[in-house]
Amino acid sequence: APEDRISIPRRIAYGVGAFVNNLLGAASGGMMIVLNLGFGMDPALIGWLGMLPRLTDAFTDPVMGYISDHTRTRWGRRRPFIFIGAIVTAVLFVVLWQLPADKSETFYFVYFLVVSIFFYMAYTVFATPWVALGFELTPDYHERTRLMGVQNFFSQLAYVVSPWFLLFMQYERFFDNMVDGAAGLAILIGVLTIAVGILPAIFLKEPYRADAVAHLYEAERADRRKRRSEGSPLVASMVDFFKGFAATLRFRPFLKLC
Repeated sequence: APEDRISIPRRIAYGVGAFVNNLLGAASGGMMIVLNLGFGMDPALIGWLGMLPRLTDAFTDPVMGYISDHTRTRWGRRRPFIFIGAIVTAVLFVVLWQLPADKSETFYFVYFLVVSIFFYMAYTVFATPWVALGFELTPDYHERTRLMGVQNFFSQLAYVVSPWFLLFMQYERFFDNMVDGAAGLAILIGVLTIAVGILPAIFLKEPYRADAVAHLYEAERADRRKRRSEGSPLVASMVDFFKGFAATLRFRPFLKLC
């Protein structure tokens, strides 16, 4: 149907969000080599820095999904979080790599761990509603397939760019050392994240249908009734999520496929 079609500009507007999403992910892991080569940190500690902040995603992703699902604004449920999330994520990514010189290994570990946790929380605020928005832009299977094709093209571009980060950070014409290179690269990525990351929020509209809106408000009323009778619906939602996660881990054919 005409109302279910997604124009090429709108596909691109959604697709560039994938570039930002994957660019941040690739940079977050790829740039951590600076902690070892630039600051001399123990690789084992760097391994912990790569793991611990990501564990928070196991909790923040479903929480953010719940919050976004139950948000009511004049701009929709997803777009405000995409807009704000892109900006806050970019700022925190820049702060993450402005590491002071001549500090102890413990200082670098604690600083990077704390800022990384806040960074990934902000990253979740951007990424979770952005992913959800893509599945809601059209109910048509073929249009959604075209949209995801464009999204995948932009997402892979991030992995074409990211291997060059190491060369950029060590480019002597720009930077005195790798540490300065990481700080400069972080600023560049931060500016790009804001400039590109807010585009899905600006140029896309959330296609509300009367039946869908009625269903959502009915679900919200049911949640309020459930809260009064059984407690917090957020807690119930999280319990259901982790029950489903546990069921997935017990499904061996799916794990083999992965």
